[in-house]
Amino acid sequence: MRSRPLNVLLLTIDAWRADFVDRFAGVALTPCLSRFTSRATRFSRAYATGPWTSPPILSMLTGQPPLSHGVAYEWSRLAASTPALPALFAAAGYEVPALCYLARVGNYQHLGYRAEEAPDYPSGPGDDLLPTALAALAQKQAPFFAWYHYKYVHLPYWADAEYRALFGVVEAEVPPVLRESVGRRFVVPRREFPLDPMLRPWVQRMYAACVRQMDAFVGRVLQTLAEQGRLDDTLVVLTADHGDEHLEHGHVGHASTSHQATLFEEVLRVPLWILDPRSSEGRQIDFPVWSCDLFPTLLSLAGMAAPMDPLRTAALDVSPWLGRCPPPTPPARTFVFHSACAGYQTPRADEGRVTLALSDARHKFVLQQHAEPALALYDLLADPQELHPRCEGADVERLHKELLACVADPGKQPPAPLL
Repeated sequence: MRSRPLNVLLLTIDAWRADFVDRFAGVALTPCLSRFTSRATRFSRAYATGPWTSPPILSMLTGQPPLSHGVAYEWSRLAASTPALPALFAAAGYEVPALCYLARVGNYQHLGYRAEEAPDYPSGPGDDLLPTALAALAQKQAPFFAWYHYKYVHLPYWADAEYRALFGVVEAEVPPVLRESVGRRFVVPRREFPLDPMLRPWVQRMYAACVRQMDAFVGRVLQTLAEQGRLDDTLVVLTADHGDEHLEHGHVGHASTSHQATLFEEVLRVPLWILDPRSSEGRQIDFPVWSCDLFPTLLSLAGMAAPMDPLRTAALDVSPWLGRCPPPTPPARTFVFHSACAGYQTPRADEGRVTLALSDARHKFVLQQHAEPALALYDLLADPQELHPRCEGADVERLHKELLACVADPGKQPPAPLL
């Protein structure tokens, strides 16, 4: 019998796309992670709640989508009364160390961390803060909840040489425009760096090297838990805040780095793994889930009940699908996505310029709400690359009204399915 509750480790990876998990160009992307996933649950259709870091991370930690938690800009703050995972686990007797530099940032106040205790920005892809902290936590009697955000899949795409070599990224051969932008810059504004779509293979090789480097870090973290005898009593969740564009729609990056928010699949689809030591076999879940679902799911897996909240009705506890055979029938769902026009970089003068979407993972309706609204309805089955939107018609007008109703009332559930 287990002597204490499970530890919970939430690892969020910045800008990790859902289609860069297994292999790229014949090279394994996550060989270290794969050694630990024989009993893991993999979610093949996981979505972020938006295309820049703060809104999806806060959705994970509060169970609320961006329209509900209200963090839409650099100057936004959570309501002080918002229940959040760090505070809830601390109240239940867990050790809740501040291991993420983001806890210093204004968007991340009122979660249960003390900003002055948050660490500095990580020193690099091999920063040893998390492995060292896990080794120390393993010696304590109380269980722990730990959240760590790994930064180095994000721009610039310039992994250490050993990882670049795996994908043929030789510095002297990289096109100069990519070396000076995608290879060096944390922010690559769309208007400052026009990039030829023919450069996409280079962009993806550079990105793949960053993913492979991240895998080495994750492997070291999991190995630390194993060496401390804590892998068998630690629930590990590995996911991403959002993905990145790779010239599918004219640029590289996401809302904050390109200074233009889009809600295409490549920025919304993310990996999601749950490694539960109580699982007896690996499984894959194929119905759509999103960032909000982690809040009730992690509490449930830790044996705790999520507090009732009308602003959290969009979150689904997916724990019943992790161990029940046969699993329950998944509900039909429609997600509401939101982003300020330039993500974290949005100036106050552009407050209110947003991009929103409704999606049931079969159809997606997008509203770019700037000076003049731009409407687009995509059929994700017939047009998976999202190149041929419908911009007018009865369905477009109806979904426009549905989306505006969700904005006016964040607790409102949109229709599922959309069409």
